[in-house]
Amino acid sequence: MADQTKALASYIHFYEQMTRDDLARVSAIFTKQARFKDPFNDVYGVERISTIFYHMFNTLTAPKFIVEESILEGDVAYIKWQFTGSLKNKTFKLTGVSRVVFDQQGLVSEHIDYWDASEQFYMKLPIIGGLLRLIRKLAASS
Repeated sequence: MADQTKALASYIHFYEQMTRDDLARVSAIFTKQARFKDPFNDVYGVERISTIFYHMFNTLTAPKFIVEESILEGDVAYIKWQFTGSLKNKTFKLTGVSRVVFDQQGLVSEHIDYWDASEQFYMKLPIIGGLLRLIRKLAASS
């Protein structure tokens, strides 16, 4: 059985230092049939997980994760992070939490991101954002 504390530290290091060149190592981080889920994707397998990361590097300028906190309980970790970068010369910052499950060898078998895509992404879009802000205002209690 792997030392899950070391596995978590290694995973955090991978995320915080990730470059396009590091994507060749995804199969050394995730199990073959690992699940990766975020507000835009829900995939299984290292090939599909790699595709998500390649898309990130192809679409965004200077994508960067900064881990602020992590908690490990047995084989499950919760990681609070900030994700920054720019898209079409507009910078952004997202805050979220990931639930990460490690297998007996310390590889990631499941990574599920939790972050508010509505507030942190959609509300900043020109047309959709205005509509969502109006709906939010109408639904507010005060």
